[in-house]
Amino acid sequence: MSIAASRLIGLLFALPVLAFASKNDHLHANGSSRPSADAAKSVDEAPAALPPVATDFHCDQPANQVESMVCQDDGLTRLDNRLEKVYAQALAKAEQAGGNAYPKLISEQKRWVKNLKDCLKNEDPHMCLGDTYILHISQLQAAWNLAPSLTPLRYLCKGGPSATILATFYRTHPATAKLERGNTLVIVHQGLSGSGARYLGQGIEFWIKGRDASVNWRGEQLECSSQPTP
Repeated sequence: MSIAASRLIGLLFALPVLAFASKNDHLHANGSSRPSADAAKSVDEAPAALPPVATDFHCDQPANQVESMVCQDDGLTRLDNRLEKVYAQALAKAEQAGGNAYPKLISEQKRWVKNLKDCLKNEDPHMCLGDTYILHISQLQAAWNLAPSLTPLRYLCKGGPSATILATFYRTHPATAKLERGNTLVIVHQGLSGSGARYLGQGIEFWIKGRDASVNWRGEQLECSSQPTP
């Protein structure tokens, strides 16, 4: 056998070994078979906690009838996505506020989700769910100043200083107002009225006619007049 033939045979035997070594080197370089130092470090570190979500519905496997209705209705799905964004903004504001604002908001949201099942008792559950979503979105926007607002108005009511109401009106859909009386804060939504602007919610009726407002504050009737804010 010639020297050239011997070298050719030796090269043919060596090629599979070289190819195997090259493949292993490529896997190690990409971290597929041997994790890098950074990858090993990331495994040891605990993953960051994900922020809470608004409803946590799983449309691939709905847990109940409400989830099925929201997932199968395009309009309700869009409202659910909208709520997710607004709720995330509210959580960020609550975290900045400190104290118990953050856990309180999470607790309130869980209670709201739980109460969605009440719409199943309604004659039109889909419409009930839609209205409930819309009101809740606007309520979060008003409560956490996430929507444009008008200059607050201070209403002086018959009954002394305790009957002073600070009203902030928000350009939400539907329109909302944040009413502050002493240490109490409530969110009311604009409803239908023959004249003026009538806001309702949480046992309160706030009916504005010009500079005056007729208020039923959880059974307490007040006649109020707006004053310039300092």
